[in-house]
Amino acid sequence: MAEITAAIDEAAANDLFDVLLAQIPPQSRTGSGSLGPFTAAYAVSATFSGGNVDLIAPGTIRIVDFQLNWSVSFSFELDLGRFLPEFCLPQVCVDIPCIGEVCTPRICVDWPTISVPVSFGDSLRATADFGLLATLNAGRWKVEVVIQGVPNLQFGATTAALLLAISAALTPILLLIPFIGPLLAIVANAILLAIGIGGLTGLLGPMLTPFIAGLKFQVYDRPKTLEILPAMGPVDPAVFIEIDTVTAAVFGTDEDELVLSIDISP
Repeated sequence: MAEITAAIDEAAANDLFDVLLAQIPPQSRTGSGSLGPFTAAYAVSATFSGGNVDLIAPGTIRIVDFQLNWSVSFSFELDLGRFLPEFCLPQVCVDIPCIGEVCTPRICVDWPTISVPVSFGDSLRATADFGLLATLNAGRWKVEVVIQGVPNLQFGATTAALLLAISAALTPILLLIPFIGPLLAIVANAILLAIGIGGLTGLLGPMLTPFIAGLKFQVYDRPKTLEILPAMGPVDPAVFIEIDTVTAAVFGTDEDELVLSIDISP
Protein backbone atom coordinates (compact mmCIF):
# COMPACT_ATOMS: atom_id res chain seq x y z
CA MET A 1 0.00 0.00 0.00
CA ALA A 2 1.27 3.47 -0.90
CA GLU A 3 2.58 5.59 1.95
CA ILE A 4 1.15 8.78 0.40
CA THR A 5 -2.10 8.99 -1.57
CA ALA A 6 -3.61 12.14 -3.03
CA ALA A 7 -6.95 12.20 -4.85
CA ILE A 8 -9.12 14.81 -6.56
CA ASP A 9 -12.63 14.47 -7.95
CA GLU A 10 -13.90 15.85 -11.26
CA ALA A 11 -14.80 19.24 -9.79
CA ALA A 12 -11.26 19.70 -8.47
CA ALA A 13 -9.84 18.30 -11.72
CA ASN A 14 -11.73 20.98 -13.63
CA ASP A 15 -10.24 23.68 -11.41
CA LEU A 16 -6.76 22.18 -11.89
CA PHE A 17 -7.23 21.97 -15.66
CA ASP A 18 -8.19 25.66 -15.83
CA VAL A 19 -4.99 26.58 -13.98
CA LEU A 20 -2.79 24.36 -16.16
CA LEU A 21 -4.41 25.61 -19.37
CA ALA A 22 -3.85 29.22 -18.35
CA GLN A 23 -0.14 28.47 -17.86
CA ILE A 24 0.35 27.53 -21.51
CA PRO A 25 1.86 30.59 -23.24
CA PRO A 26 0.61 31.71 -26.67
CA GLN A 27 1.81 29.28 -29.32
CA SER A 28 2.97 30.26 -32.82
CA ARG A 29 4.27 28.64 -35.97
CA THR A 30 4.84 29.41 -39.63
CA GLY A 31 4.47 27.31 -42.74
CA SER A 32 2.86 27.05 -46.15
CA GLY A 33 -0.02 25.23 -47.77
CA SER A 34 -2.33 25.38 -50.76
CA LEU A 35 -5.92 26.39 -51.37
CA GLY A 36 -6.86 25.22 -54.85
CA PRO A 37 -4.62 27.16 -57.27
CA PHE A 38 -3.48 29.50 -54.51
CA THR A 39 -0.31 28.93 -52.54
CA ALA A 40 -0.32 30.33 -49.04
CA ALA A 41 2.47 31.21 -46.64
CA TYR A 42 1.19 31.79 -43.13
CA ALA A 43 2.11 32.82 -39.60
CA VAL A 44 -0.41 31.58 -37.04
CA SER A 45 -0.72 32.04 -33.28
CA ALA A 46 -3.03 30.26 -30.85
CA THR A 47 -4.19 30.25 -27.23
CA PHE A 48 -6.38 27.81 -25.26
CA SER A 49 -9.40 28.29 -23.02
CA GLY A 50 -12.44 26.52 -21.56
CA GLY A 51 -13.15 22.80 -21.49
CA ASN A 52 -14.66 20.31 -19.04
CA VAL A 53 -12.90 17.30 -17.49
CA ASP A 54 -14.37 13.81 -17.59
CA LEU A 55 -12.38 11.22 -15.60
CA ILE A 56 -12.65 7.72 -17.10
CA ALA A 57 -11.17 4.70 -15.29
CA PRO A 58 -8.55 3.33 -15.39
CA GLY A 59 -6.38 5.97 -17.01
CA THR A 60 -8.20 8.37 -19.32
CA ILE A 61 -8.79 12.07 -18.77
CA ARG A 62 -11.19 13.39 -21.39
CA ILE A 63 -11.24 17.14 -21.97
CA VAL A 64 -14.56 18.05 -23.56
CA ASP A 65 -15.03 21.14 -25.74
CA PHE A 66 -11.87 23.02 -24.91
CA GLN A 67 -11.31 25.96 -27.21
CA LEU A 68 -8.42 26.87 -29.49
CA ASN A 69 -8.43 30.59 -30.30
CA TRP A 70 -6.34 31.28 -33.40
CA SER A 71 -5.31 34.18 -35.60
CA VAL A 72 -3.37 33.95 -38.83
CA SER A 73 -1.68 36.23 -41.34
CA PHE A 74 -1.70 34.77 -44.85
CA SER A 75 0.16 35.72 -47.99
CA PHE A 76 -1.80 34.13 -50.83
CA GLU A 77 -0.12 33.93 -54.22
CA LEU A 78 -1.88 33.39 -57.54
CA ASP A 79 0.15 32.63 -60.67
CA LEU A 80 -1.79 34.29 -63.48
CA GLY A 81 0.18 32.24 -65.98
CA ARG A 82 -1.88 29.21 -64.90
CA PHE A 83 -5.07 30.91 -66.11
CA LEU A 84 -3.98 33.01 -69.07
CA PRO A 85 -2.66 31.73 -72.39
CA GLU A 86 0.70 32.79 -73.64
CA PHE A 87 0.48 36.17 -75.33
CA CYS A 88 3.16 37.24 -77.82
CA LEU A 89 3.33 40.14 -80.27
CA PRO A 90 3.51 38.84 -83.85
CA GLN A 91 6.82 39.09 -85.62
CA VAL A 92 6.98 41.36 -88.65
CA CYS A 93 9.53 40.57 -91.38
CA VAL A 94 10.55 42.73 -94.34
CA ASP A 95 13.02 42.30 -97.18
CA ILE A 96 15.62 45.03 -97.30
CA PRO A 97 17.71 45.32 -100.46
CA CYS A 98 21.32 44.35 -99.98
CA ILE A 99 20.53 43.12 -96.46
CA GLY A 100 17.86 40.49 -96.86
CA GLU A 101 15.00 39.60 -94.55
CA VAL A 102 14.86 41.47 -91.25
CA CYS A 103 12.36 40.53 -88.53
CA THR A 104 11.23 42.24 -85.38
CA PRO A 105 12.01 40.33 -82.16
CA ARG A 106 9.41 38.00 -80.67
CA ILE A 107 8.02 39.73 -77.60
CA CYS A 108 5.90 37.76 -75.13
CA VAL A 109 4.09 38.86 -72.00
CA ASP A 110 5.10 37.17 -68.74
CA TRP A 111 1.98 37.11 -66.60
CA PRO A 112 2.80 38.10 -63.02
CA THR A 113 2.19 36.24 -59.79
CA ILE A 114 -0.13 38.24 -57.58
CA SER A 115 0.45 38.30 -53.82
CA VAL A 116 -2.56 39.00 -51.59
CA PRO A 117 -2.20 39.56 -47.80
CA VAL A 118 -5.13 38.37 -45.65
CA SER A 119 -5.48 38.37 -41.86
CA PHE A 120 -8.14 36.34 -40.09
CA GLY A 121 -9.02 34.94 -36.67
CA ASP A 122 -11.53 32.51 -35.23
CA SER A 123 -11.88 29.72 -32.69
CA LEU A 124 -12.54 26.00 -32.79
CA ARG A 125 -13.59 23.41 -30.26
CA ALA A 126 -12.11 19.97 -29.74
CA THR A 127 -12.61 17.00 -27.44
CA ALA A 128 -9.49 14.98 -26.67
CA ASP A 129 -8.48 12.00 -24.53
CA PHE A 130 -5.36 12.26 -22.38
CA GLY A 131 -3.39 9.54 -20.62
CA LEU A 132 -1.32 9.59 -17.44
CA LEU A 133 2.46 9.18 -17.64
CA ALA A 134 4.71 8.87 -14.57
CA THR A 135 8.48 9.03 -15.21
CA LEU A 136 11.73 9.25 -13.27
CA ASN A 137 14.26 11.29 -15.20
CA ALA A 138 17.45 13.04 -14.05
CA GLY A 139 16.57 12.41 -10.42
CA ARG A 140 13.05 13.86 -10.59
CA TRP A 141 9.65 12.17 -10.53
CA LYS A 142 7.13 13.69 -12.92
CA VAL A 143 3.51 12.91 -13.69
CA GLU A 144 2.16 14.33 -16.93
CA VAL A 145 -1.21 14.28 -18.65
CA VAL A 146 -0.39 13.54 -22.30
CA ILE A 147 -2.75 13.65 -25.26
CA GLN A 148 -3.67 10.33 -26.89
CA GLY A 149 -4.16 10.78 -30.62
CA VAL A 150 -5.39 13.87 -32.43
CA PRO A 151 -9.08 14.76 -32.20
CA ASN A 152 -11.33 15.98 -34.99
CA LEU A 153 -11.38 19.76 -35.09
CA GLN A 154 -14.76 21.49 -34.96
CA PHE A 155 -14.31 24.80 -36.75
CA GLY A 156 -16.41 27.79 -35.76
CA ALA A 157 -19.24 28.91 -38.00
CA THR A 158 -17.42 32.14 -38.87
CA THR A 159 -14.42 30.30 -40.32
CA ALA A 160 -16.26 30.15 -43.66
CA ALA A 161 -15.92 33.94 -43.78
CA LEU A 162 -12.22 33.42 -44.58
CA LEU A 163 -13.23 32.71 -48.19
CA LEU A 164 -15.03 36.05 -48.29
CA ALA A 165 -11.96 37.77 -46.82
CA ILE A 166 -9.76 36.29 -49.54
CA SER A 167 -12.22 37.36 -52.21
CA ALA A 168 -12.45 40.88 -50.78
CA ALA A 169 -8.65 41.23 -50.83
CA LEU A 170 -8.13 39.62 -54.24
CA THR A 171 -10.87 41.25 -56.32
CA PRO A 172 -9.63 44.89 -56.23
CA ILE A 173 -6.13 43.78 -57.23
CA LEU A 174 -7.39 41.80 -60.22
CA LEU A 175 -9.69 44.61 -61.35
CA LEU A 176 -6.63 46.84 -61.81
CA ILE A 177 -5.27 44.61 -64.58
CA PRO A 178 -6.04 46.34 -67.91
CA PHE A 179 -8.64 44.82 -70.23
CA ILE A 180 -8.90 41.38 -68.59
CA GLY A 181 -9.13 42.38 -64.91
CA PRO A 182 -12.93 41.95 -64.56
CA LEU A 183 -12.77 38.54 -66.23
CA LEU A 184 -9.95 37.40 -63.94
CA ALA A 185 -11.91 38.56 -60.89
CA ILE A 186 -14.93 36.52 -61.98
CA VAL A 187 -12.79 33.42 -62.60
CA ALA A 188 -10.92 33.72 -59.28
CA ASN A 189 -14.12 34.14 -57.27
CA ALA A 190 -15.70 31.19 -59.06
CA ILE A 191 -12.68 29.11 -58.03
CA LEU A 192 -13.02 30.23 -54.40
CA LEU A 193 -16.71 29.27 -54.47
CA ALA A 194 -15.82 25.84 -55.84
CA ILE A 195 -13.14 25.33 -53.16
CA GLY A 196 -15.79 25.79 -50.47
CA ILE A 197 -15.61 24.72 -46.83
CA GLY A 198 -14.00 21.36 -47.66
CA GLY A 199 -10.97 22.97 -49.26
CA LEU A 200 -10.76 25.55 -46.51
CA THR A 201 -10.65 22.95 -43.73
CA GLY A 202 -8.04 21.07 -45.78
CA LEU A 203 -5.83 24.14 -45.42
CA LEU A 204 -6.65 25.01 -41.81
CA GLY A 205 -6.62 21.47 -40.39
CA PRO A 206 -2.90 20.69 -40.92
CA MET A 207 -2.09 24.27 -39.91
CA LEU A 208 -3.81 24.10 -36.50
CA THR A 209 -3.60 20.40 -35.57
CA PRO A 210 0.05 20.59 -34.33
CA PHE A 211 -1.00 22.99 -31.56
CA ILE A 212 -3.27 20.30 -30.09
CA ALA A 213 -1.19 17.25 -31.02
CA GLY A 214 1.61 18.29 -28.67
CA LEU A 215 -0.51 19.15 -25.65
CA LYS A 216 0.58 17.89 -22.25
CA PHE A 217 0.17 19.10 -18.68
CA GLN A 218 2.46 18.51 -15.72
CA VAL A 219 0.59 17.67 -12.51
CA TYR A 220 3.48 16.50 -10.31
CA ASP A 221 7.20 17.31 -10.23
CA ARG A 222 9.42 16.45 -7.25
CA PRO A 223 13.05 15.35 -6.77
CA LYS A 224 13.54 11.67 -5.98
CA THR A 225 15.48 12.63 -2.84
CA LEU A 226 13.32 15.03 -0.89
CA GLU A 227 14.34 17.08 2.17
CA ILE A 228 11.49 17.04 4.69
CA LEU A 229 13.27 18.67 7.65
CA PRO A 230 16.10 21.19 7.31
CA ALA A 231 19.21 20.94 9.47
CA MET A 232 18.64 22.56 12.86
CA GLY A 233 22.28 22.44 13.91
CA PRO A 234 25.25 20.09 14.10
CA VAL A 235 23.38 17.59 16.25
CA ASP A 236 20.14 17.74 14.24
CA PRO A 237 21.04 17.09 10.59
CA ALA A 238 18.60 17.45 7.72
CA VAL A 239 16.12 14.62 7.22
CA PHE A 240 15.60 13.19 3.74
CA ILE A 241 13.28 10.60 2.21
CA GLU A 242 13.53 8.71 -1.05
CA ILE A 243 10.53 8.63 -3.37
CA ASP A 244 10.70 5.07 -4.70
CA THR A 245 7.66 4.91 -6.97
CA VAL A 246 4.98 7.26 -8.23
CA THR A 247 1.84 6.03 -9.98
CA ALA A 248 -1.23 7.84 -11.28
CA ALA A 249 -4.61 6.39 -12.27
CA VAL A 250 -8.30 7.14 -12.45
CA PHE A 251 -10.48 5.17 -10.06
CA GLY A 252 -14.21 4.86 -10.63
CA THR A 253 -16.25 4.22 -7.48
CA ASP A 254 -19.20 6.31 -6.35
CA GLU A 255 -17.33 9.26 -7.82
CA ASP A 256 -14.49 9.15 -10.36
CA GLU A 257 -11.21 10.37 -8.90
CA LEU A 258 -7.70 11.06 -10.15
CA VAL A 259 -5.40 9.33 -7.65
CA LEU A 260 -1.66 9.87 -7.17
CA SER A 261 0.13 7.14 -5.15
CA ILE A 262 3.66 7.58 -3.79
CA ASP A 263 5.91 4.99 -2.09
CA ILE A 264 8.75 6.37 0.03
CA SER A 265 11.65 5.04 2.08
CA PRO A 266 13.96 6.70 4.65
